[in-house]
Amino acid sequence: MIHNKEGKKKMNAYLLFGVVGALLTGLAIGTQSTLSSKIGTFIGSFRTGVLMNLVGGSVAGILFLILVLINGKAYVKAPPMAWLLLVIGGTLGIMIITGVSFSLQRAGVAAGLATIILGQMIVSLIADAKGWGGSAPIPVTLPRIFGLLLLAAGVFLMVPKR
Repeated sequence: MIHNKEGKKKMNAYLLFGVVGALLTGLAIGTQSTLSSKIGTFIGSFRTGVLMNLVGGSVAGILFLILVLINGKAYVKAPPMAWLLLVIGGTLGIMIITGVSFSLQRAGVAAGLATIILGQMIVSLIADAKGWGGSAPIPVTLPRIFGLLLLAAGVFLMVPKR
């Protein structure tokens, strides 16, 4: 627990940086999702998912090689569990891009992303409660459940009524 003013200021700045980082990430996700949807109309959702991850992986590979050259071979070392989780996460990445391309073409960008965010929030609420994200567990409270229900209502309102 932080008892002094300086500690609280640092914590608030830390939180603000996290919120700004999340907003910028959200803007990037929205932009990438829109691109995925458009590309999917040209080449199909599955090819979009695979090729976008191939391109992203190629860029990441080049950046990784640069970091290895700067930091040395030790930069490559990671525990086996980290590698397993990387394989799972990378595979999910292909499914995510494919799913975004597929669903946004059908539901629209706003409704599709709102629904994707709802899905993310459901998983995130569980992950927070279990402490899976690397921080201390955050309990599921009535206000958090109410926030999730409000988000679900927003998704309902965003879905086009055709």
